[in-house]
Amino acid sequence: MSSLRPLVLVATTAVLAACGGAGSAAPTAATGDAQPSCTAAASVSLQPGQTQTLTADEAACFRLASGDGAEYALAGYDARALEASRAGRAAGALADPQYTIGDAARGAAHSLSAGPAALDAPRRPADVAYSGATALDAADPFARATPWREGERFQVKPMEGSQPVQARVLRIVGGRFALAVVEGDEAGAARVLEQATEALQFLAQRGVPLLQSTFSESIPATSAGSGQLLVLATAWDPAKGAGATWTRTDAGGAHSFVWLNLNLRPGKGEGYAMYDHASYRVKVLGHELTHAWQAGWLHEAHAEGHAAAQSPAWSMEGGADFVAMDLVRRFLGVGLGANWKWSDNLEPSKSSVIFALEPFDARGRLTWGYYDASSLLRDLQARLIAAGMTPEAAMAEVSRGAVEGWHGADGEGGACAGLVERMRARLGAAWDPAAAVLLWTASQAADDRTPNSALSNPTYYDVASADERYGWKPAAEVRAGTGAAAAVTQVAGGSFYVRVKGARAESTLSAVSSTPDARWMIVRVR
Repeated sequence: MSSLRPLVLVATTAVLAACGGAGSAAPTAATGDAQPSCTAAASVSLQPGQTQTLTADEAACFRLASGDGAEYALAGYDARALEASRAGRAAGALADPQYTIGDAARGAAHSLSAGPAALDAPRRPADVAYSGATALDAADPFARATPWREGERFQVKPMEGSQPVQARVLRIVGGRFALAVVEGDEAGAARVLEQATEALQFLAQRGVPLLQSTFSESIPATSAGSGQLLVLATAWDPAKGAGATWTRTDAGGAHSFVWLNLNLRPGKGEGYAMYDHASYRVKVLGHELTHAWQAGWLHEAHAEGHAAAQSPAWSMEGGADFVAMDLVRRFLGVGLGANWKWSDNLEPSKSSVIFALEPFDARGRLTWGYYDASSLLRDLQARLIAAGMTPEAAMAEVSRGAVEGWHGADGEGGACAGLVERMRARLGAAWDPAAAVLLWTASQAADDRTPNSALSNPTYYDVASADERYGWKPAAEVRAGTGAAAAVTQVAGGSFYVRVKGARAESTLSAVSSTPDARWMIVRVR
């Protein structure tokens, strides 16, 4: 399912603020000068661009060197789902964790109870749909026995409902993609269909080779008899997604077809003018084609057990957005290491606005998948490229690892290598996934603000601060030495950061969480 978050780039400021920067924060008042009420378990003395990881005990009470005018970012990560994967089990439902970060002159932080998320944004629609039907009728695309032909009319089961409807094949693109439209939904959608045709032509030429190198040489098809992948345009509630992939697996392999929502166009919703670009159709169709390749590759390479239907959103939806946004980048001609000024492109009339959506929307909500997880996966790709891999090889390693889960046999469908094993094979056995999430989080906070290139996002410029309204902002700000503290709530399995301002004198800070699996990293920004 392609992510959908209607964007009115100016008018939605209040909505995005309600969705939080990294989470919600509530400052508490200072209590005046006081001696630290805890014994420091660690000391932090950093130069700009340096980082230090902290254990839970160290974060609960650590000494910060004097630094009038110094600025730090303290990143936190709820690693419960990661730890469950390492133990070979599913994480299940997790309460959203709470955090308290502040000057220890208030008193050492103490145990917290997990509570409901303060984020009001709706969760994403259902992921890829898998067919379990043992028998297929003629109106089911999976039953197609011959190739589709341009101009052909055929009966097909609708997106919603059971009575077959009539569809018409508009184009056969690249010999592999059959673009069709449900005729009852075609009125007013000519421009969307033109954009979809342009997107499919690009994907046939540039996307297929990338997806083949990322996953498998095998090109997914809707049925063995057709040898083509059907892209079926129809109209449904935009709140339920911009696209969808339906997949069926059997002894013959994994077969897929793609739905494209015609209602993502001007006049169908507030802010929908920004969807009026071929680049957006590249994003949606690239995302859905990635799902088809994910399913095919998992079935082909891991036939003994990886259940893609059970995979969490960070792996499948985040992995699909990761590839799709790279395809948008290529479509627009933006370099992978261009340090692109995304905030200069937040204009709905620009086709480049689509490539600005990742830094616009990523907030560390990893369990949501989509742009949040895509941002992490792009960071991991950059680390592999810095270690000597080509961009395409690094994309393949990260993409395959993502759909396999953190540790492969992780209780969520994994039965293969896993992202951790793949990263360790390239970056060394000491590579720690929790530290990698924290480094990604710290890098977004410090992007283009330190002399350390490892703390920069090479694709996007100044991710946190380039635009005063959008981008991944700190969940709170704490000034050392004031006795002030802030309470933060983030989604379960997510990461966030707070801005910490230094004090003239050495001070003691405290950061605690309602989960024992919280991990911490501090970076000096300036």
